[in-house]
Amino acid sequence: MFESLIANIIVEFAKGIFLAIPRAIKNYKFVRFFGKESIKSDRVFLVLDPYEHPTSRANLRPGMHRFIKDFKGRKPNANLIGEDKVLGSCSIRVTKYATSIFGIHREKTNPIKTVLDENILNDWECSLICSGSSDSNIKTYDIENLPENNLYSFGFGSNGYCEFDITGEKYSINQDGDAGIIVRINNPHHPEHKLFICAGIGEWGTSGASYFLFKNWKKLYKRYGKNRNFVIVLRVPIGQDESAREIRAFNT
Repeated sequence: MFESLIANIIVEFAKGIFLAIPRAIKNYKFVRFFGKESIKSDRVFLVLDPYEHPTSRANLRPGMHRFIKDFKGRKPNANLIGEDKVLGSCSIRVTKYATSIFGIHREKTNPIKTVLDENILNDWECSLICSGSSDSNIKTYDIENLPENNLYSFGFGSNGYCEFDITGEKYSINQDGDAGIIVRINNPHHPEHKLFICAGIGEWGTSGASYFLFKNWKKLYKRYGKNRNFVIVLRVPIGQDESAREIRAFNT
């Protein structure tokens, strides 16, 4: 009986070692790609971009509404006052993609924190994964304007549409879908942390960039390693963020 117990302990110990080695390798690559503190620290934030209706709840006249809820034919559409701060449906998809991958590597008791951009306005001692362009996300705007960002710029084209500019080449929404970018910049204030942007011209470019990042981070680590800053341009069919495909890349 005792010998059988010892044998079982040895077998289970061997299984544990066998499983621990590949996990340790994956975690090693994960922290090199997403930042030294990306597994253990509580200073890792997924940053979402809320927006507000220009008419506040306090200023609504009786009977006024700000939003419409489409009930898809189940009953008549409803007029709603709605919340003062809202998030797009894109934010749900982005949160799903981020938490699924970080949940594999982080302890369940210490998940990646999801915050609004306005809640960390002056925070730099952290790793950031910002969802949305500088049109809507304050921290994306801050990262975009760092001196260390020599990867891309964001603005308006001659046709009036927003566009990403990567070394003179312009990318915007076209007949093939939305344009999205993935950006990684070493945090200049705290080198143990990384700064990421997943942004689109529209919502599908943003969630497509997030999906592509978390689906392909191992390949991106193999390509860019620990320290290289990079930007990847994606084409994302509208309504199909999991079909995002790379069309351009640039790194420093």
